Amino acid sequence: MSALIKKTLLVCGTIAGAFALGFGYSYWQAKPADIHFEHCSALQQGRCSWFVEQQQWQISLPSNTLPAMLAQPLRLSTDLENPPPLELRLQGKDMYMGEVKVKLQANANGSYQSELLLPICNTGKMRWRAEITSLDASRPLALSFEVDSQ
Repeated sequence: MSALIKKTLLVCGTIAGAFALGFGYSYWQAKPADIHFEHCSALQQGRCSWFVEQQQWQISLPSNTLPAMLAQPLRLSTDLENPPPLELRLQGKDMYMGEVKVKLQANANGSYQSELLLPICNTGKMRWRAEITSLDASRPLALSFEVDSQ
């Protein structure tokens, strides 16, 4: 009986260790480095601008409030030559409704175009925090803004 208990404890310990390693690795992978976001405090008629390391960035949306479940055009432009590929992540501020991710690839003249499709919130109105980050670690960029949906 002692051997059976030892084997059971060994199996349970191995499973718990594997689970802990997997959880720790996924947490380490998902945890971003200390990123400082340049934040645009308020959209003005659907537009925001940032000036980061002598580079101009500008985003354009149809308005400050986007309708839910209706694709809306998003345009981001820069005066940077050869801009990096970017990712836009939106996450609800009022409540967690998942994360919307959009990969942005620049065209030849330094502008990005995509569409946003925000989910419906049962409260009717939702505030989203948008974060734009570079997918190229050698060319870091971190921009943020907030937008409403209804």
